[in-house]
Amino acid sequence: MRIFFDMRIIISLILFNFILNTFGQMTIKIVSVPIYYTPALDTVFIVGDFNNWNARDTAWQMENNHDGTYQITFTLPLGTNMEYKFTRGSWDNVETQADGSFLPNRNAAYSNGGTINCQVANWSDLLGSHTASGNTGIIDLDFYMPELGRTRRIWAYLPPDYYNTNNYYPVLYLHDAQNLFDAVYAFGSEWSVDESMQSMFNTFSPSAIIIGIDNGEADRLNEYSPWVNSQYGGGQGEAYAAFIVNTLKPFVDNYFRTLPGREYTGIMGSSMGGLISFFSSMNYQNVFGKAGIFSPSFWFSDSIYSFISQTGHQSPMRMYFLAGDQESSSMIPDINSVMNALSSAGFSGNEMHLKTVQGGQHAEWFWASEFSEAFQWLFDGVSSMNDTYSRLPIAIFNSNNKTMSFHDSPDNSFYEVFNIQGQLICSGIVIETTLDFSYLEKGIYFFRYKGLVVKIVV
Repeated sequence: MRIFFDMRIIISLILFNFILNTFGQMTIKIVSVPIYYTPALDTVFIVGDFNNWNARDTAWQMENNHDGTYQITFTLPLGTNMEYKFTRGSWDNVETQADGSFLPNRNAAYSNGGTINCQVANWSDLLGSHTASGNTGIIDLDFYMPELGRTRRIWAYLPPDYYNTNNYYPVLYLHDAQNLFDAVYAFGSEWSVDESMQSMFNTFSPSAIIIGIDNGEADRLNEYSPWVNSQYGGGQGEAYAAFIVNTLKPFVDNYFRTLPGREYTGIMGSSMGGLISFFSSMNYQNVFGKAGIFSPSFWFSDSIYSFISQTGHQSPMRMYFLAGDQESSSMIPDINSVMNALSSAGFSGNEMHLKTVQGGQHAEWFWASEFSEAFQWLFDGVSSMNDTYSRLPIAIFNSNNKTMSFHDSPDNSFYEVFNIQGQLICSGIVIETTLDFSYLEKGIYFFRYKGLVVKIVV
């Protein structure tokens, strides 16, 4: 009996040694990606002959180190010759060479304990001669807007010292983000907001986090006016403003080091973007303390005047109005009429400023040239705050076991899960520190909880 037992031990050791010498762990790490054009919320996958070239195999999802690097550690038979590539979940966004041309499969021989460092030069869906600078990047290509049942590209500019300090910063929300940072996406010229913020950094304090929201193209007029114009549409502006306040701002305040108070929060836009900036700042005076209102389309609806009188003055405000004398003949008179209505509603002259510019036109170049001055007037006297306290995210999704974990204690708060089409998949009450979503089919989902929206890739 003892001999039989000893033989079992010997056989087990032989098998263990065989496995040890035929299988091993290996790490593949992406040490750099296109800094401006790898959306922060996107997931990176390694795909290859080992998983039948599945572009979004969650078993081969790479860990995001949140410093521009990604890695995965796995086990395969030693000596395996691997062919692989990187995607962001689809063959439509596979990696390419720097010039956008086809990148042949990567090759590696599997070795125990080894690490292969890789660089991603470009992505197939984000090609072009980009002009963004500084800490500018895309947060998400399809950030969900539950108030409107749509998705939108969201951008962020971070101050030059963001990664070198523990500072918390004011935030300015801007519309028509296609025109803010990158000429590739601009309708004509861009505002060069990133370059302007960079140049002001050493001469004006505070700097700020800039959040850019792409317009909805065909939905632009509808989203940028809370009132309906019988000829041009409108009417979805209240829902759009609610998206910024109830969904986007909570995400930004959770994801970045922000100063969330109204005195540190502004909103800015031009033309129809100026109209929705004015409406948002008035309707949510508890959220926004500053508004940049460039060449506003106040002509869109006379309802603006009853809105001003009914809303009234609720909190201290700074409103910067801008117009050029080469715009429509009604532009400056309309702004003066609105400012008079604001005065009647209780706003003081110190809370409003109108700048009219000789030769100024209803054009991107004009608004770009005036951005820095407007920013400085709005944020004069405000400072960033140094704080070593690091806030934890409210909720984090673990793609490996498909669970959502909460850092705060369960308090019976309500949650909802939507699919990419905006359809409600499930909802419930949080009564434990972990929620199990293993029943979800593969796809992209959005988890909404306490105003926070978390993107889930299953």
